[in-house]
Amino acid sequence: MAASRTRVVVASTAGIFVESLDWTIYGLLAPYFAGQVFPGADRVTQVLGAYLVFAAGFVARPLGSFLMGRITDTRGRRAGLLASVSLIALGSAIIALVPTHAAIGAWSAVVVVAARLLQGIAMGGEVATAATFVVESAPPERRHRYGAFAYSGDAFGTLAGTIVLAVLVGALGVSGVQSGGWRIAFGVAAACGLLALWIRTGVPETPVFEQARAAGPVPVRPLLRAHRGRMLLAFMLTIGSTMGVYFGSVYLPEFAQHTGRYTADQATAVQPIALVALVLAMIASGFLADRFGPLPVIRAGFTAAAVLVVPLMLGLAHGWLPYAVAGPLFTAGVGLQLGVTPVAGARLFPVPIRAVALGVPAGTAIALFGGTFLYVAEWLIDHGALGWVPVYAGIGLTVSAVGSWLVHERLMYPVDTLAGTLAGERAAQRPTTAPVTTTEELA
Repeated sequence: MAASRTRVVVASTAGIFVESLDWTIYGLLAPYFAGQVFPGADRVTQVLGAYLVFAAGFVARPLGSFLMGRITDTRGRRAGLLASVSLIALGSAIIALVPTHAAIGAWSAVVVVAARLLQGIAMGGEVATAATFVVESAPPERRHRYGAFAYSGDAFGTLAGTIVLAVLVGALGVSGVQSGGWRIAFGVAAACGLLALWIRTGVPETPVFEQARAAGPVPVRPLLRAHRGRMLLAFMLTIGSTMGVYFGSVYLPEFAQHTGRYTADQATAVQPIALVALVLAMIASGFLADRFGPLPVIRAGFTAAAVLVVPLMLGLAHGWLPYAVAGPLFTAGVGLQLGVTPVAGARLFPVPIRAVALGVPAGTAIALFGGTFLYVAEWLIDHGALGWVPVYAGIGLTVSAVGSWLVHERLMYPVDTLAGTLAGERAAQRPTTAPVTTTEELA
């Protein structure tokens, strides 16, 4: 039993780690490889082009959320886990091997765009698929800590990406990374993806899905229509979460450099402290949610991050607060909700639509606000509006804070709400605020 529970956590964490590692490596390495892959008369144009492609990968996420969600809801949670991580690894391998702009011209950028779109489709389903797998596999009394450990893979992936960059810069120097060393980082991401695929091949299907499949199919469209209000809540919760993550874990070193108070080496050296704070807050949130319920923890995390982001970042920019204080305080607030929100969000929907109904709004919010965050932040700073970067992030976090207070316990379904049952059929006809009663008590 212990081995089975460990497998649930490891398999879930592996894919989220790979997703975060790849996305972080691209975001951090973009200033280094932009000159080799993207056309442009100056560095700013090339870097903005690289960040646009970063955002383009997110454009495919809503489509990926639907496609991968349907695979997960119809073919099984295991099938979704395997499909997503396979495509992520393939995309990393393609970028690692792409010829330079000097060799094939604009086709270099085209190949990178294609790889990012492929990964966007895969990653569009990863968060919801992993959340669905955890919520259906974990013991009820440990559900949120399992989810917190699994989603800490996001922070570990970011930390690993930061370490990879630091090692490459230390070993090859900035010029060495720019002239081709960046390919090693994407090769590492591809190798990690293959390892995650191997780990997930041994994962069994969740008993809840097997039970639902045995019960027979249920009409999907009526269920989706009945849960539109909950899908809007999932969208709201994801806006601030994704903006907070990409600001605190990916863009913060670049933001610190733009303040003129930190060099690239100094920012890279301090950033791991912020990432450790993110991981610790995520893990702590799981234990707190199992003890006090997920909603108080989620509300506390979003509210703290929304209130603190502007004073912390302006304090950093003006020298009132050191990076080692401002960064960890902000990421701790983000992490407090990040470890719990996906698993709690999965319980807003019954089994037949759990992955797709959570994945589509989450993927759309990530595409609109997470994928564009680096570009918007860089654009604001390029136009002399550095102080508006934390304000922009604060607006997104406020939206999610409001959304967290709109979610109530009565909206949370029991995990074993099954397809094809009388209760499942009634769920398609009830108001979205009416929970379905099954054999499992609300955790």
